[in-house]
Amino acid sequence: MTETLSDLAARLAVVDQLDPAACYRAAGDLAPLIKSALAAVQDAAVATACDTATYDQVAAELGISASEVNRRVTAHRKRTGAPARRGRKPRQA
Repeated sequence: MTETLSDLAARLAVVDQLDPAACYRAAGDLAPLIKSALAAVQDAAVATACDTATYDQVAAELGISASEVNRRVTAHRKRTGAPARRGRKPRQA
């Protein structure tokens, strides 16, 4: 299960209260989870922006390339189980 940013923030808030060894381990455990959660939030934001604008328009607004917009939309759709493209039904197994 993916933790929310709020859950991760709460866990991060207590890390500096731990003894040094536990702090080191807890920070190491949290780092990839936080990175993944932030990427998911960014992917969702880009996908939402693409609901009302073209990839090129979103790319220009965010200062990224259209291929980065495509990558983030694809990652978001894969993460959420949405169809690969708008209007396309998921492939049946």
